[in-house]
Amino acid sequence: MYYDEPVGDVLLRLNSSQQGLTSGEALLRLRRFGANVIEKKKQHTAIKIFFEQFKNFLVILLIFAALISFFLGDRLEFYGIIIIILLSATLGFIQEYNAENAMEALKKIGAPNARVLRDKETSEIPAKELVPGDIVILTEGDIIPADLRILEESSLQIDEASLTGESMPVKKTSMQLHTALQLTEQKNMAFAGTVVSYGKGRGVVISTGMNTEFGKIADTIQNIEQTATPLQIKFTKLAEQIGFAIIILVILVFVMGALSLKPDIVQLFIFSLSLAVAAVPSALPAIVTVSLGLGAKRLAKKNMIIKQMPAAESLGSVTIICTDKTGTITKNQMTITKIMESDRIIDVSGAGYSPSGDFRLADKLMNKLDGMELLFRTGYLCNNSKLESSGDGWSIMGDSTEGSLLVLAKKARLDTDSIEEDFTKVKELPFDSDRKLMSMVYKNSKNQKTEAYIKGAPDLVLKLCNKIYINNRIRKISSIDRVKILKNNNLFAEDSLRVLALAYKDVSKLKRFDISDVEKDLVFLGLVGMIDPPREGVAEAVKQCDEAGIRVMMITGDHPMTAKAIAKQIGLYSEGDLILTGEELDRLSDEQLEHQIDNIRIIARALPIQKTRIVHALQNKGHIVAMTGDGVNDAPALKKADIGIAMGISGTDVSKEVAKAILMDDHFATIVNAVAEGRNIYDKILKSTKYLLACNAGEILSVFIAILLRFPLPLIPLQILLMNLLTDGLPAMGLGSEIPESDVMTRHPRNPKENPITGKMLILIIIFGIAMALGTLFVFNKYVGINLSYARTMAFTTLVFFEIFAVMSARSFRSFTKVFPFSNKALTFGILASVMIQLVVIYFAPLQHVFSTVPLQWNDWVLIIAISSLGFILMEFSKVFIKEEYEGVKLYPHGG
Repeated sequence: MYYDEPVGDVLLRLNSSQQGLTSGEALLRLRRFGANVIEKKKQHTAIKIFFEQFKNFLVILLIFAALISFFLGDRLEFYGIIIIILLSATLGFIQEYNAENAMEALKKIGAPNARVLRDKETSEIPAKELVPGDIVILTEGDIIPADLRILEESSLQIDEASLTGESMPVKKTSMQLHTALQLTEQKNMAFAGTVVSYGKGRGVVISTGMNTEFGKIADTIQNIEQTATPLQIKFTKLAEQIGFAIIILVILVFVMGALSLKPDIVQLFIFSLSLAVAAVPSALPAIVTVSLGLGAKRLAKKNMIIKQMPAAESLGSVTIICTDKTGTITKNQMTITKIMESDRIIDVSGAGYSPSGDFRLADKLMNKLDGMELLFRTGYLCNNSKLESSGDGWSIMGDSTEGSLLVLAKKARLDTDSIEEDFTKVKELPFDSDRKLMSMVYKNSKNQKTEAYIKGAPDLVLKLCNKIYINNRIRKISSIDRVKILKNNNLFAEDSLRVLALAYKDVSKLKRFDISDVEKDLVFLGLVGMIDPPREGVAEAVKQCDEAGIRVMMITGDHPMTAKAIAKQIGLYSEGDLILTGEELDRLSDEQLEHQIDNIRIIARALPIQKTRIVHALQNKGHIVAMTGDGVNDAPALKKADIGIAMGISGTDVSKEVAKAILMDDHFATIVNAVAEGRNIYDKILKSTKYLLACNAGEILSVFIAILLRFPLPLIPLQILLMNLLTDGLPAMGLGSEIPESDVMTRHPRNPKENPITGKMLILIIIFGIAMALGTLFVFNKYVGINLSYARTMAFTTLVFFEIFAVMSARSFRSFTKVFPFSNKALTFGILASVMIQLVVIYFAPLQHVFSTVPLQWNDWVLIIAISSLGFILMEFSKVFIKEEYEGVKLYPHGG
């Protein structure tokens, strides 16, 4: 493991030394271990990816329908279907081709060159030539070129955010550590792709290429199969069901027609094929594409970028959201909320880096902050961060904990301009993990004194204090004082506050300003308690998830108590919910984890790499999982999740490449808004599907029942094809632009195993089709004795208007009375276009010949409207029977 071994043993094990390798030995090892590069497994070629888009069953059905149309001589239908197929295939190709770029993003993280000791001399070589045993020299700004064991260091700090997600640089050591440490605890290791942010050091290469931590992640990413979206799964099933039904229907129509009508077999075969084309909902892929495209556009306006369009609908199917805490639920802006000073507890209002807020003592506003200037000054001066204002608000350059002290000073209206003029920095004694203190020495030009300002862990600072500043004077600290201070420290900690102690010392008489002289005999000033507060709107978003039957799980690297406190504030945690640590998670078997996963609300002290196992357990329990992440280590989980959501602000390029969506503002509430939009997208697709299948059923059953009753065929092939492509397709496309239902986030998630068209809905579609067929055949039979062309024109027009009336009702799952009739402009246009096309086909002489139509009289229209208006009535009536399925009363068992 290297980190739990002394330096000498590590070098011995690697057959290396402090002087590095010889060029000859390095060359031999390069041949043995291979180049230090992230290897990309053989990926699909662009051509193969494109042709794989045509393996979809619905696409195969459409190709079949297009070929039939071409055979029948209907070029309009043929070209229309081909355009739809190519549009869907192109979009799918773009999405999958872009997904291949994750490895390229991972490669970009690597260092191009490395400084090493070769032949006892320092030289710069291409990083790909590094081998285990090489000694690498590190300086500020370097990208770590391979996994290293630190041999020596001088104030070495490494930014590991891209690997572990930790926002703060990690102070490194060369000391031997204990066994069984997590990646984030291996302080004597440096990992490939991370960056030296401060100091310098040396390290010996222990792993290169695919054996590094980054390499292992790359291998995992490439081995994880992309999870199909719920929409893709459901519509594959639907296409198979439609395909099977079409084959049965065409065979039945052909056989029954041949037996009953004894017509020209060739003509009956052509008619049966036309019916097959009508049965295929050719507009459905276009409707899905348009709905997803419009949804993705709306989501972009809400700060959610959809990379793969089916993911827009996946958001609506989510049953659980696994979210990071810092920066997503919270602001990632430490805020001081409590102060202990002069034996009193003061509450501070305001959140984040905005320097606005007030101070309250026992709920009473403090207009004067007498005696606290020294405490505020200490926090302001013992600091390396900067508070900056811009058009977007306030931000901190540097450490967020130090930033909270700057904000506190500004809230207290400390005269910071004068402080900047009067105080000159003399010496900094930086924070380290052993002392857990930081001291800054300044020259005070006002009183000509040299003063030290100290901050650090309360228990350690208190041990160094022999005086206390209380009620505007300095006196000797008593044992009672110490007990009170520690008691208040514990109370702050129980509220999950991070606590710092502030202290002061006059060091004017000191000749040197080192740790042993400065950090003793201090004056204790007080405690400050801070927390990273929840973002505005998160509590409301969590409540909305609860109402929508969506569970929220918090996964964080923070302490369990801190995570629990934040979860309570936002309504995420309630008694009985489980809180696990990453260590406890590792001790659970896969079976045990699956058994407990539905009760786990928080996973604290978690590593990003553990997220993949969490996703796997949830998916095995039937959940549709949304997972957030920002680091490279999050990439496998983002890829495996049903909807991986990368952070737009803090996310690495790798996480953004593998994710299906990018959260541009890193805000949890945006995810919930996106879920609402996803549900709206699914609603629109479902409405269109139900409408198309109901209308297609009416067209097919009109012919089928006519054959059973030994009627002449009520339609000709071209009439069927025109209805299929235009008169029912245009209104169905309009449904894709329908505004969201107001109750979209009060329903529970649909069961992901449930088909888009349920058994009950299928029965209603068939009933609708039968009613549509009987109404059409009633009109047809009334006129067939007079003139066959006249009867067919009546039947054709009745079917078209049946569909127009039905689409008006299909706009909403609720009663039509609750919908404004003209709010959907696209649908209104589709209806008007269908009416105009039908009128032109009936009254325009050249088209009368093509479609075998004749002009109709006004009294014919009265009968047509009277019969076809049943389409509206039947569609409205059906809502009563499937109300629970639309409104989510039929709960998905894992939701909520």
